[in-house]
Amino acid sequence: MRAKNVLLEGAAAGLIGAVMVAVWFLAYDLLRDTPFRTPSLLGAALFDGWSHAAAPVETSTRLVVKYTIVHGLAFIVFGCGLAGLFAIADRDFRFLFAIFMLLCCFQVAFLALLVVLAEWLLDPIPWWAIMIGNVFATIGMLGVLLPRHQPA
Repeated sequence: MRAKNVLLEGAAAGLIGAVMVAVWFLAYDLLRDTPFRTPSLLGAALFDGWSHAAAPVETSTRLVVKYTIVHGLAFIVFGCGLAGLFAIADRDFRFLFAIFMLLCCFQVAFLALLVVLAEWLLDPIPWWAIMIGNVFATIGMLGVLLPRHQPA
């Protein structure tokens, strides 16, 4: 597979993954009558250095937009890496197991990193909500990549 195709496929997969997470957290926030609270919290943590000792975070269009851009770019980068791995798996289907393990490890590593760097975020955003968002993102990204990479 050509590098351009891998990048386009990866960008598409990454955007789908980012949208899946965003839609999940919008629904999660709406069920709690706090629309856009999650991206505001994450944006405050990322850009303003907000911590548990600070004043409560107000929902902010500025934070939501800035966080959404960073979130989307991070997913595009991850999607491109994943598409590259699928391109390798096209040559050796056994590599699919490595991709599966990477996705499983990523789920755990992301939560572990959150616990180490920003444990206080797990109070307003429970770990299970983060896992559900990540599972939706994984399903969306695999929905883009798997049909294009069928073992021969």
